[in-house]
Amino acid sequence: MRLRPSRLVLAAVLALEAGPVLAAPAPAPTVGPPPSEPPVTYVVRPGDTLFGLAQAYLRSAGDYRHVQRANQIRRPRALRAGAILRIDRSLLKTTPIDCRLSAFSGKVEIEADGRRTPARAGMAILEGQRVITGPGAFATFELEDASRVTLPSNTALRIVRLRNVLLTHAPQRIFKLEEGRGTVSATPNPNPDARFEVRTPVSISAVRGTEFRVVAAGDRAQTEVIKGAVGVGPGEAPPAGPPVPAGFGVTAAAGAVSGPTALLPAPKLGDGGQHQAGKAVRFAVVPVGGATAYRLQLSRDAGFVDLFAEATRPEPAADFGPLDNGTYFVRLTALDAGGLEGLPADYSFDRDLDTLEPGASPTAERDGKHRRFLFRWTAAGDGVRSYRFQLFSGTEATAPIVDQPGLTEPQLTLTDLPPGLYGWRVSALRFKGGTVSEKVGPLQTLQIGR
Repeated sequence: MRLRPSRLVLAAVLALEAGPVLAAPAPAPTVGPPPSEPPVTYVVRPGDTLFGLAQAYLRSAGDYRHVQRANQIRRPRALRAGAILRIDRSLLKTTPIDCRLSAFSGKVEIEADGRRTPARAGMAILEGQRVITGPGAFATFELEDASRVTLPSNTALRIVRLRNVLLTHAPQRIFKLEEGRGTVSATPNPNPDARFEVRTPVSISAVRGTEFRVVAAGDRAQTEVIKGAVGVGPGEAPPAGPPVPAGFGVTAAAGAVSGPTALLPAPKLGDGGQHQAGKAVRFAVVPVGGATAYRLQLSRDAGFVDLFAEATRPEPAADFGPLDNGTYFVRLTALDAGGLEGLPADYSFDRDLDTLEPGASPTAERDGKHRRFLFRWTAAGDGVRSYRFQLFSGTEATAPIVDQPGLTEPQLTLTDLPPGLYGWRVSALRFKGGTVSEKVGPLQTLQIGR
């Protein structure tokens, strides 16, 4: 799905002690900075010359002439200490910022020059590339300052700029979210010239250090602030109103931005969710007032870098199917009627498969004069098991008429049971890692004769 450009621009600015960073209009991705950006200011130090500055900090030594004309300097070898030079950003020398794909799952591709390459953990992410996640896929990449961007399924993000400016020691990190969703954790940077932007076809979010989510969906954009504060305004002008604080979100559409809406509170995990022993991993969520849907994400780490599954459901529950044993983490959020995703709640959970299921009711098999009834059951999960079989007269688990413990195989044959209604069940003792646990299966009924 291609997103339709719009004149609406959502400018988001994080308010920090060092002062706000103003967001510029969203241009098409280019290698150099757009011409609308203000020039960089430099305070002349004793001994500076335009020639020396050009050799150290400009893309070409001959670019000193541009700086000379822009600042009306007559003597490029005799600069006054303390004077302020204004230098076009496109002239500045830069070095690349290291960025690595720290984790991914599913079909994730890196596109460069129109060619797509399957993702590899640890591979470098470079300026000009696109990171594309397919259905059921996730990707997280980290920058050298520990800032992090996580992309869920069906998302495409372009790396517009990823470089350090040598003159100002200011990192320039600009991404374009072409479609889908993204979660950003930006490490604070006090440098007033540092930039961390996530653009969409209708918005810009410029931050210094915060955690927030961005959603790009056609001519509509949403910003949800988890940590920090983000100023939001329509059009190309910087926002004039107070910033949106943590715990609030806004929606931009049709040239206007909604007032801040309180994000729904973090949901609570239902009983039993942190101990997953069943055949399928399933979570129940305590309902949240005002929620129209719930989103659950699974990760292999507590920082939710290595995501591997996600489900969005209208009901407060989700089934993720089978999962290998281990310790994992689940993140819960609730979505309101406007589509804003609420605050997250993170839980660890242990996956330790331990199931005990009865087989089909036995049928009589003739063996000469005798009738044999083969009872079967199945168990799954690690460990060594010892089974106990009990047979009851009727459907109540009273005093058993057959009580056979210590079985090592998941089956037992009984011979010549008289006609009648019976109940039977199996329990299992599991020995694993020096501990013993018991699981009791459900009571089953068996009708023999009339």
